[in-house]
Amino acid sequence: MSQSYKVDRVKLMSYKCKPKKLVKNIRGRYLAKSQMVRCSATAVRFDFVNFRGSHFKKVSFKNAIITGCDFWGSSFKDCSFENAVISDCVFMACKFKNCNFRGAVINYSTIVNTSLKKCDDIKLLENVKVLNQYPKINVDALLLQTLENLKDDKYIRKNKLLHLPGAKYNHLNLYLLQTKFSKHELPKLLARFQDKSTRNITTYKKMELELKKMRNAV
Repeated sequence: MSQSYKVDRVKLMSYKCKPKKLVKNIRGRYLAKSQMVRCSATAVRFDFVNFRGSHFKKVSFKNAIITGCDFWGSSFKDCSFENAVISDCVFMACKFKNCNFRGAVINYSTIVNTSLKKCDDIKLLENVKVLNQYPKINVDALLLQTLENLKDDKYIRKNKLLHLPGAKYNHLNLYLLQTKFSKHELPKLLARFQDKSTRNITTYKKMELELKKMRNAV
Protein backbone atom coordinates (compact mmCIF):
# COMPACT_ATOMS: atom_id res chain seq x y z
CA MET A 1 0.00 0.00 0.00
CA SER A 2 1.56 3.28 -1.09
CA GLN A 3 1.54 6.27 1.23
CA SER A 4 -1.33 8.60 0.31
CA TYR A 5 -1.08 11.19 3.05
CA LYS A 6 1.08 14.19 3.78
CA VAL A 7 3.88 13.73 6.31
CA ASP A 8 3.30 15.96 9.33
CA ARG A 9 5.98 16.37 11.97
CA VAL A 10 7.64 18.90 14.26
CA LYS A 11 11.35 19.64 14.31
CA LEU A 12 12.37 22.12 16.99
CA MET A 13 16.03 22.41 17.92
CA SER A 14 17.53 25.12 20.11
CA TYR A 15 21.26 25.58 19.87
CA LYS A 16 23.58 26.24 22.81
CA CYS A 17 23.77 29.84 24.04
CA LYS A 18 20.54 30.61 22.19
CA PRO A 19 17.07 31.11 23.74
CA LYS A 20 15.07 27.91 24.04
CA LYS A 21 12.42 27.50 21.40
CA LEU A 22 8.88 27.38 22.78
CA VAL A 23 6.50 24.52 22.03
CA LYS A 24 2.89 25.54 21.46
CA ASN A 25 -0.27 23.64 22.38
CA ILE A 26 -0.89 20.73 20.02
CA ARG A 27 -4.15 18.84 19.51
CA GLY A 28 -5.21 15.96 17.27
CA ARG A 29 -2.16 15.55 15.04
CA TYR A 30 -0.06 12.65 13.80
CA LEU A 31 3.50 13.83 14.43
CA ALA A 32 5.47 10.64 13.92
CA LYS A 33 9.26 10.93 14.06
CA SER A 34 9.19 14.48 15.36
CA GLN A 35 12.22 15.96 17.12
CA MET A 36 12.42 18.40 20.00
CA VAL A 37 15.85 19.32 21.39
CA ARG A 38 16.55 21.89 24.15
CA CYS A 39 12.99 23.23 23.99
CA SER A 40 10.49 24.48 26.53
CA ALA A 41 7.06 22.85 26.65
CA THR A 42 6.32 24.35 30.06
CA ALA A 43 2.58 24.44 30.85
CA VAL A 44 1.79 23.29 27.31
CA ARG A 45 -1.19 21.05 26.45
CA PHE A 46 -0.86 17.99 24.23
CA ASP A 47 -4.24 16.39 23.43
CA PHE A 48 -4.60 13.25 21.29
CA VAL A 49 -1.23 13.69 19.59
CA ASN A 50 0.44 10.67 18.00
CA PHE A 51 4.17 11.06 18.66
CA ARG A 52 5.09 7.62 17.30
CA GLY A 53 8.86 7.22 16.97
CA SER A 54 9.64 10.77 18.13
CA HIS A 55 12.77 11.96 19.93
CA PHE A 56 12.84 14.39 22.86
CA LYS A 57 16.09 15.63 24.38
CA LYS A 58 16.49 18.21 27.14
CA VAL A 59 12.85 19.26 26.85
CA SER A 60 11.05 20.77 29.83
CA PHE A 61 7.49 19.48 30.15
CA LYS A 62 7.14 21.17 33.55
CA ASN A 63 3.45 21.69 34.45
CA ALA A 64 2.42 20.32 31.04
CA ILE A 65 -0.91 18.54 30.56
CA ILE A 66 -0.56 15.51 28.30
CA THR A 67 -3.82 13.70 27.52
CA GLY A 68 -4.67 10.79 25.22
CA CYS A 69 -1.31 10.76 23.41
CA ASP A 70 0.54 7.82 21.86
CA PHE A 71 4.32 7.58 22.35
CA TRP A 72 5.08 4.35 20.49
CA GLY A 73 8.84 3.86 20.21
CA SER A 74 9.65 7.38 21.37
CA SER A 75 12.79 8.31 23.31
CA PHE A 76 13.23 10.84 26.11
CA LYS A 77 16.69 11.93 27.26
CA ASP A 78 17.40 14.47 30.02
CA CYS A 79 13.78 15.65 29.98
CA SER A 80 11.86 17.13 32.91
CA PHE A 81 8.21 16.31 33.63
CA GLU A 82 8.06 18.15 36.96
CA ASN A 83 4.45 18.57 38.12
CA ALA A 84 3.13 17.43 34.73
CA VAL A 85 -0.20 15.64 34.47
CA ILE A 86 -0.11 12.65 32.10
CA SER A 87 -3.42 10.88 31.48
CA ASP A 88 -4.78 8.20 29.12
CA CYS A 89 -1.47 7.87 27.24
CA VAL A 90 0.22 4.84 25.67
CA PHE A 91 3.97 4.34 26.10
CA MET A 92 5.07 1.37 23.98
CA ALA A 93 8.76 0.37 23.68
CA CYS A 94 9.88 3.82 24.83
CA LYS A 95 13.34 4.74 26.06
CA PHE A 96 13.81 7.02 29.07
CA LYS A 97 17.22 8.26 30.19
CA ASN A 98 17.84 10.68 33.07
CA CYS A 99 14.30 12.06 33.14
CA ASN A 100 12.86 13.93 36.11
CA PHE A 101 9.26 13.12 37.11
CA ARG A 102 9.24 14.94 40.46
CA GLY A 103 5.65 15.79 41.36
CA ALA A 104 4.27 14.39 38.10
CA VAL A 105 0.96 12.55 38.06
CA ILE A 106 0.56 9.60 35.67
CA ASN A 107 -2.86 7.99 35.55
CA TYR A 108 -5.10 5.85 33.33
CA SER A 109 -2.15 5.14 31.03
CA THR A 110 -0.61 2.00 29.55
CA ILE A 111 3.14 1.31 29.64
CA VAL A 112 4.39 -1.62 27.56
CA ASN A 113 7.89 -3.09 27.22
CA THR A 114 9.37 0.11 28.65
CA SER A 115 11.92 0.43 31.44
CA LEU A 116 11.40 3.26 33.91
CA LYS A 117 14.54 2.56 35.94
CA LYS A 118 16.26 5.72 34.70
CA CYS A 119 13.34 7.99 35.63
CA ASP A 120 13.83 10.01 38.80
CA ASP A 121 10.96 10.22 41.32
CA ILE A 122 8.45 8.54 39.01
CA LYS A 123 5.24 7.38 40.66
CA LEU A 124 2.51 5.43 38.90
CA LEU A 125 -1.05 5.44 40.19
CA GLU A 126 -2.89 2.15 40.62
CA ASN A 127 -4.91 2.75 37.47
CA VAL A 128 -1.78 2.63 35.27
CA LYS A 129 -1.46 -0.64 33.34
CA VAL A 130 2.11 -1.95 33.04
CA LEU A 131 2.78 -4.80 30.58
CA ASN A 132 6.22 -6.35 30.31
CA GLN A 133 5.68 -7.46 26.74
CA TYR A 134 3.56 -6.78 23.70
CA PRO A 135 0.20 -8.54 24.20
CA LYS A 136 -1.05 -11.21 21.83
CA ILE A 137 -4.74 -11.69 21.17
CA ASN A 138 -6.97 -14.01 19.17
CA VAL A 139 -8.86 -12.30 16.36
CA ASP A 140 -12.09 -14.15 15.53
CA ALA A 141 -13.68 -14.27 12.06
CA LEU A 142 -16.06 -11.35 12.63
CA LEU A 143 -13.37 -9.01 13.95
CA LEU A 144 -10.99 -10.16 11.22
CA GLN A 145 -13.49 -9.25 8.51
CA THR A 146 -14.08 -5.84 10.09
CA LEU A 147 -10.36 -5.14 10.23
CA GLU A 148 -10.01 -6.16 6.59
CA ASN A 149 -12.80 -3.76 5.63
CA LEU A 150 -11.00 -0.91 7.41
CA LYS A 151 -7.48 -1.57 6.17
CA ASP A 152 -7.77 0.98 3.35
CA ASP A 153 -9.11 3.76 5.56
CA LYS A 154 -6.65 6.60 5.00
CA TYR A 155 -6.48 7.93 8.56
CA ILE A 156 -6.77 4.65 10.45
CA ARG A 157 -3.84 3.40 8.37
CA LYS A 158 -1.87 6.62 8.78
CA ASN A 159 -2.19 6.66 12.57
CA LYS A 160 -1.42 2.91 12.87
CA LEU A 161 -4.55 2.49 15.01
CA LEU A 162 -5.58 -1.01 13.92
CA HIS A 163 -3.00 -2.06 11.34
CA LEU A 164 0.78 -2.06 11.34
CA PRO A 165 3.24 -2.27 8.44
CA GLY A 166 3.71 -5.73 7.02
CA ALA A 167 0.01 -6.71 7.06
CA LYS A 168 0.09 -6.99 10.85
CA TYR A 169 -2.60 -5.97 13.29
CA ASN A 170 -2.09 -3.55 16.16
CA HIS A 171 -2.50 -6.13 18.90
CA LEU A 172 -1.91 -3.64 21.69
CA ASN A 173 -4.75 -1.34 20.63
CA LEU A 174 -7.02 -4.32 19.97
CA TYR A 175 -6.13 -5.74 23.39
CA LEU A 176 -7.01 -2.44 25.06
CA LEU A 177 -10.27 -2.20 23.10
CA GLN A 178 -11.24 -5.71 24.14
CA THR A 179 -10.95 -4.66 27.78
CA LYS A 180 -13.50 -1.88 27.12
CA PHE A 181 -15.96 -3.53 24.72
CA SER A 182 -17.49 -6.99 24.52
CA LYS A 183 -16.49 -9.55 21.92
CA HIS A 184 -19.74 -9.05 20.04
CA GLU A 185 -20.03 -5.25 20.13
CA LEU A 186 -16.45 -4.33 19.19
CA PRO A 187 -16.64 -5.48 15.51
CA LYS A 188 -20.04 -3.81 15.08
CA LEU A 189 -18.80 -0.51 16.49
CA LEU A 190 -15.58 -0.56 14.47
CA ALA A 191 -17.60 -1.25 11.32
CA ARG A 192 -19.33 2.11 11.73
CA PHE A 193 -16.05 3.83 10.90
CA GLN A 194 -16.72 2.82 7.29
CA ASP A 195 -19.56 5.34 7.14
CA LYS A 196 -17.95 8.30 8.90
CA SER A 197 -14.81 10.38 8.72
CA THR A 198 -11.89 9.16 10.84
CA ARG A 199 -9.78 12.24 10.16
CA ASN A 200 -9.73 13.38 13.80
CA ILE A 201 -9.08 9.94 15.29
CA THR A 202 -5.34 10.23 15.84
CA THR A 203 -4.61 8.07 18.89
CA TYR A 204 -5.85 4.99 20.71
CA LYS A 205 -7.68 7.06 23.33
CA LYS A 206 -9.45 9.13 20.70
CA MET A 207 -10.58 5.92 19.00
CA GLU A 208 -11.87 4.51 22.28
CA LEU A 209 -13.82 7.69 23.02
CA GLU A 210 -15.39 7.68 19.54
CA LEU A 211 -16.49 4.07 19.94
CA LYS A 212 -18.01 4.81 23.35
CA LYS A 213 -19.85 7.79 21.86
CA MET A 214 -21.33 5.60 19.13
CA ARG A 215 -22.33 2.94 21.67
CA ASN A 216 -24.06 5.46 23.89
CA ALA A 217 -25.91 6.95 20.91
CA VAL A 218 -27.74 3.68 20.25
